[in-house]
Amino acid sequence: MIDKQWVAAIKKLEELGYTFAEGEWMEPGHGAVGPKITDTLHTLLVKRADELDGCTDGSDEERELAAISDAIEAYETVRWPKGRVEGGKG
Repeated sequence: MIDKQWVAAIKKLEELGYTFAEGEWMEPGHGAVGPKITDTLHTLLVKRADELDGCTDGSDEERELAAISDAIEAYETVRWPKGRVEGGKG
């Protein structure tokens, strides 16, 4: 009975436009905010990661850099699932 409920729930979420990626359900269109906002946040994270490059091993900055790097990688995987965009930046 529970399995049928799970299957029905997943089917309904997918019908509503939700997708499952990186271990989480994503809202239709990958969330309520558009690519311009999320790309801007991505840019800010990359800038901060560049500032932290070369930080001291074991420092708070190193932990921050690791968290930022994970966030950047997860975003890029969802935003550009095929990798580099032909004729695009990066």
